Amino acid sequence: MGEFTVVQSIWIQVSLERAWQAVTEGDQLTMWYSPGSPWDVLELSPGAAVYFHHSPNEYHEGTGVVTLQATIEAVESLERFALRWEFSVPDSEMITTFLTAEEGDGTRVTITETGYESEEQAKPTEEGYAMSLENLKAYLEGHELPY
Repeated sequence: MGEFTVVQSIWIQVSLERAWQAVTEGDQLTMWYSPGSPWDVLELSPGAAVYFHHSPNEYHEGTGVVTLQATIEAVESLERFALRWEFSVPDSEMITTFLTAEEGDGTRVTITETGYESEEQAKPTEEGYAMSLENLKAYLEGHELPY
């Protein structure tokens, strides 16, 4: 199992409740996380299934949609939403966590992802999450998405 964790964070001038909705509701994740790649969050409770249909775009190569399945690991309302990804690789454990916290007159949103063997392996994800969070900020503040 990997020892390296990706961490990306951004401050957004939006209420905590609004940021929480954007990181936990499938239709909203679809708008900013990787635009054009639908999310299905069937139920917001630990043990429930989540599906991310990663579609090809200028940032994600490929010719078809790749559907990834996760299980909700934790839901702490207005604070923490964690997903454990289901992979066919033995001993592979990757957990993505969305954290939301009030900060000043806005909200800090942080994405962490564990399960990388090295910083080099994690670098593309780190760059991708930086872009996703810029999209989230634009989405919530009513601007055009940069990515």
